[in-house]
Amino acid sequence: MDFAIQYAIKRHAHESHYNDMEPDYMTYAVQKLFGLSYLFPYQRLVISNILEAAQAAGIPLAGETGSLDNGTSEDNGDDRLCCGLQIVILPTGAGKSLCFQLPSLLLSGVTLVIYPILSLMADQERRLREKGFAPVLLRGGQSQEERAAIWKKVRSGESRFIIANPDVLITPTVMKKLPELGIVHVVIDEAHCVSEWGERFRPCYLKIGDVIHTLKHAGLPLVTAFTATASAPVLEKIDRYIFGGVARRIIGNPDRNNIMYAAQGCVLRDMAVRDLIREHKRPAIVFCSSRNGTENLARYLIHELKDVKNIEIKFYHAGLSREEKTAVECWYLKNPRGVLVATCAFGMGVDKADIRTVIHRDIPPSAEAYLQESGRAGRDGLPSKAIILWGPEDERGLMRAKTEVDKRRMLKLIDYARSGVSCRREALLTMMDYKGEVPVPETDCCDVCANSASHVIREQVILDFFKKYRRAYTITEAARIIRAINVYGWTEDDIKKAVYTLIEYKKLIIIKNIFWRNKITLIKTPPAS
Repeated sequence: MDFAIQYAIKRHAHESHYNDMEPDYMTYAVQKLFGLSYLFPYQRLVISNILEAAQAAGIPLAGETGSLDNGTSEDNGDDRLCCGLQIVILPTGAGKSLCFQLPSLLLSGVTLVIYPILSLMADQERRLREKGFAPVLLRGGQSQEERAAIWKKVRSGESRFIIANPDVLITPTVMKKLPELGIVHVVIDEAHCVSEWGERFRPCYLKIGDVIHTLKHAGLPLVTAFTATASAPVLEKIDRYIFGGVARRIIGNPDRNNIMYAAQGCVLRDMAVRDLIREHKRPAIVFCSSRNGTENLARYLIHELKDVKNIEIKFYHAGLSREEKTAVECWYLKNPRGVLVATCAFGMGVDKADIRTVIHRDIPPSAEAYLQESGRAGRDGLPSKAIILWGPEDERGLMRAKTEVDKRRMLKLIDYARSGVSCRREALLTMMDYKGEVPVPETDCCDVCANSASHVIREQVILDFFKKYRRAYTITEAARIIRAINVYGWTEDDIKKAVYTLIEYKKLIIIKNIFWRNKITLIKTPPAS
């Protein structure tokens, strides 16, 4: 007997006579199909909405010729159909894939899942096959024969999962074929890309609404957009370009209560990353803003941490070949001690559950980006940490902002990093315009709540030395004395690098006077007028 029919029997039995000694029908389904003992509350709500909307629309269970409708849809059909239009805000690692995989097994018809990048599409295809699905992958560059085989698998019922990106879906040949495939549910993963990418360099994202509109004429009732982060501006773009302003539900929140948030001020960021890697648990990932930055930092860390046992360090960015990316991904997935230095290209491509520490060497472009990338930590639910660095270099980052809007978004995150006044978790969710309740963890919430946040850069110990001892020193004299009093375990070479950088940022000065030539002292701040 097809499982969907078994599920229907269980469901009707549950609804007519509830026995609290037996699992409910949804738990029964997830136990039988996925071997899981329970669903998280948000998963249950999202799945229930999908199934109720399918029932109201008359979509039968897989293997049935009749409808799911049990005769009640006339009373609340409009509300239940609305359940099928959802924006689901779930933190990374909350199990969003199950939210559409389980309904796809229970309902007749095809599920179309839209992903932003090829690596994520391939990763999802692999995972689905491991679970017994038979997905098809729709992408650019496929031959007529490959496409014909895909359409045949879908029409025959062999495959009920289509994985695609928006670029291929908006091509005329594919757009024409889609209404013939019996698609009943469209899923948009990483839906924030509509806002982050659509209006900048991926205009295909602005056409997703056209794809959905085309499918609606073929009876499509179910659309679910998933994202880990969604501020009010992002939600507005999702509404406009995906849902076309039609009423939809918003479910969930982006909070990750197993992540402790912290910030640290520094002048020498690479050195700060090195020290944080020594202090914190691995696996770790360090996000940088540029490809060159990832390579340079990885090489620096390899050299500086060669004395650390069982540590391996590699870099990852969009400039690597597909083969290079795959090799790094496979290495990192299996490595319990690895440190990956990466750009945001890593963020949506690989699912590693046990990352314990995420460090942002550079300030990300927005709170959305920061929550998305810091959410790489602790997908297994265990305690993890997200640390963002700030300092004088932030000014250079602001110069890369292309518009005033981009600059303001980045400035908000810089203020978040530099401020140690209010809870960082609450501050992040405030930046996201999240209105729901935020249950703050009693411990390990953030450095502010733990009274360990600092308002000064790490190198302040050097400035304090020159401020306290009002005389000039050669750099060698200063490095020798400061090494004895600093708390970071810096070598004399570390201190010399920091001194030269503080000179570059005009915090210290090399004296030109003939009597004190080449000695260093603090730049005197002119008195306020």
